[in-house]
Amino acid sequence: MKIGELRTQEAAELDFLLKEKRKRVFDLRFKASSAEISDTKELVRLRRDIARILTIQGERARAKLAEVKADGK
Repeated sequence: MKIGELRTQEAAELDFLLKEKRKRVFDLRFKASSAEISDTKELVRLRRDIARILTIQGERARAKLAEVKADGK
């Protein structure tokens, strides 16, 4: 997924995608260990998608924190 697509998602949708992708990575690691995986790059793509989702969630959390701090001053 591209970062632009992910930025348009709601927080709940991002949480769902994150859980889904982590589960898929878990499954692929077992398949890779038993040599059942055909597309080895899928694991890399999934890990990068997870990193993108976590980045967006972190950005949103920091923006919310900055907003709260600005209101408190």
